[in-house]
Formats: sequence, structure tokens, C-alpha cells
Amino acid sequence: MSRFASHLADHTIVNPFPGLVRLEQTIGRPVTVRIGSNESVAEPTSPLVARFGPALAELARTYPDPYAQVLRARLAALAGVAPEEVLVDTGADSLILLALRLFCAPGDTVVTSAGTYPTFRYFAEGCGTRIEEVPYHEAQGLRRPDLAGLAERARARQARLVYLANPDNPTGWNASGDAIRTLVEALPEDCTLLLDEAYSDFCIETADRPLAGVLPGAFRLRTLSKAYALAGLRVGYAVAPAGWIGKADEIRPQFAVSSVAQAAAAAVLDEPTYSARLVSDTVQLRQTLERALSDRGLQVLPSWTNFVAIRYDSAATAAARQQALWAAGVAVHRPPHPAMQDLLRVTAHPDALQTSILDGLCLTR
Repeated sequence: MSRFASHLADHTIVNPFPGLVRLEQTIGRPVTVRIGSNESVAEPTSPLVARFGPALAELARTYPDPYAQVLRARLAALAGVAPEEVLVDTGADSLILLALRLFCAPGDTVVTSAGTYPTFRYFAEGCGTRIEEVPYHEAQGLRRPDLAGLAERARARQARLVYLANPDNPTGWNASGDAIRTLVEALPEDCTLLLDEAYSDFCIETADRPLAGVLPGAFRLRTLSKAYALAGLRVGYAVAPAGWIGKADEIRPQFAVSSVAQAAAAAVLDEPTYSARLVSDTVQLRQTLERALSDRGLQVLPSWTNFVAIRYDSAATAAARQQALWAAGVAVHRPPHPAMQDLLRVTAHPDALQTSILDGLCLTR
């Protein structure tokens, strides 16, 4: 059976607008006059020039490279893979939807943890798949995805795809690389692991870092939203076997990642110490927040991310704390899934260390 969705397996889809970079490669010379894309003329009085400068105005005026080839090369070097093993899209969320479209047809079964990142279910429902949820493993005050349970359910239901966020959102838990490899090996031959590694940049210890390179059987997602501070520009990338990437490129909205986003991503990637400083500062903030919350008697789950999850004695208690903070104009997140509503998720941010907010999170306030 083909790895791809049944309607895609024997069908090649050709992009009608591959962009100027591909055209330059085809004709073997630079394009110096752009009169084929129906772009607007440059307008010096554009309000973008006054507000953001002429460079951004020019980027906004012109169509982007649909394949983001310059950015792909940088991201491939970052991930230690070949450019043809990388695909760029508008954040990890869009890549989740792309993976579902690539590997699943309506009626296919997908498996995930009961209460993990809810956008997966949101897209899976829209794609017409049957969703199987596996409860989290609970032991000694910890809550983590049940990897063996995910594999067992995938085999029992002949699932086409298993979704795993690692590190997990909302618990913050991180499974080891060996555990991830064991999971992939335990899945049915034609079942794909959709491995969402959006928070993996915060796994700074060697033993916690994700596996290097392409992982056979897995479609891996990364983002520049967290460790590169580009959440508003929506830049994410996938790492997978080249054949999968090529097929995904056939069905991806080709102009989705804007010229502005591509240029900004290249700029932050070209500054070698920027992300490392941001990650280090964030981890220190998270550790300070963890200590402050623990000192107030709260149960804080272990985290390998840029947030902490506080576990309360009941969903009602967590809701009461959230509503009290809302009344003060403070936004904290309570996961929508019933299995996770005893948690509040708090971002590692200097504002979270304000005494009034720390006190507002406590049970006795």
C-alpha cells in the first residue's frame, strides 16, 4: 500500500506557477526584468515606505519564491539534511494540515494523545479522518504521552498516521530520541509518525536533543516561531525523506510563505548567536518561574519548552484561577480537552514573575 493518501498515490500534480527562481534555473540566467508576474509598480508614496522603510515595501510588492529555496538551504544546514529533504510552509500548524492531506484520505484513522496540541484534532476533523485518542500515562505525579499505547492503538486500528508533539504541548514532557525511534519502529509499515518538534530548540541538554537528520517513517515539523521570535510571520519547516517532500510540494499552497517572512527568517538564521541567546534566556526564565511557583506550593510539571504547566487538584480549581486572572487582564491558557482541564499553561516571560500574577495562580488566593 502506498504511503500517501489513496487519491495522491499515482497522480502527479504540477504547479502552474513555480516562480522566478525556478525560471532562472530553467533558462540558465538571472531574470533582470520582472514583467511576467503582474506585480504592482513600485510606489514611493506607499504608506509601507513611511512606516517600515523601502526594503520591506519592496518585499511586500513582489511575489515570493514559492519553494523558498534560499531559506530551504539554510534550514537544511541547520537540520543537518539535504535541501530536498526540507519543505517550508506557514508555521507548524499549516504543516500539520499538509501532512494530513498528504498521508490521509477521508475515513482513514489517525491516532493521537487525549489532550495534546488541539490544532491536530481541529485539522484532522476537517480532513474527515477518524480520530483515536490514547490517554496520557500517569505515574508519580507525572503526565506524559503513552508512546507504547499510541503504537498499540495504531496497529489495532490500522492507522495511517500517528501525531506526537515532542516536547509535548501542553504538558511540556520530552521523550528521548531512543523512545521516538522505538515508536516509529513499532508502527505499521504504512503508518506515518507526524512528529511535531515545535519546542525542540529548548531541549538544550545533549541527552534531551531530538534525533539528527531524517528519521525514516516520520514527517518532522519545526518552527521559527519560538526560538527565533517569528510567530507573527508564520515560518515553519518539515524534515522528511526527499520523496515525501516532493509529493508534499505538489499539494502545498505555493505562495503561502511571503517574501517578507522569507527575508526575515534568513536574517535571523544568518545571525549565529541570536537564537542561542534567546533560548538560553528563555530557559533561565522558565527555571526561575518553576522555582517561584513551586515555592508557593503549586505542582509544576517538568518542562522542556518555553512554558510551564501547573497541575491543580481539579478542573474547577484551574478554571477559578484562570477566571480570576482574566478579571485582572491576565491571559493564561487552560487546555480545552477534558483530560487536561486541571492544568494551566503559563509562558516563561518576565511578566509571569510579577508578584500579583504568581499570587493569582495560587490555590489560596
